[in-house]
Amino acid sequence: MSTAEAAAPTRRAGLPLRIGLVLGGLLAIGDIVTSIPQLADDPVVPVVYIVISVVALALTPFAWGGGAAWARFTIIVTRVLSALGAVPAFLYPGVPAGWVVAAAVGIVLELLAVVLLLARPRSA
Repeated sequence: MSTAEAAAPTRRAGLPLRIGLVLGGLLAIGDIVTSIPQLADDPVVPVVYIVISVVALALTPFAWGGGAAWARFTIIVTRVLSALGAVPAFLYPGVPAGWVVAAAVGIVLELLAVVLLLARPRSA
């Protein structure tokens, strides 16, 4: 083992980061499942949701160990984009109250995932 390897501490994902990754993954799966039936109406928005969710799911193993900050950052971006997609529920009149509540819960969960994903990996 070289001196540089001995000096560099090993980074491991802490519990908050792993919870954030699991929550982000579940939200990404939810985005995919709810976007597939909408493909027949207007395929542009559901395809965007599916793509960003697949990206988030594909990068989760890279971020799981805590060493790939670029993967964590990309997952955070995908979750913020997903949360922003729910904002129109508050802006357009005539949206049923249940959908507004679902959008609010979704935004809160997305933001919770982002906060947990911002947790620093701990040194081993």
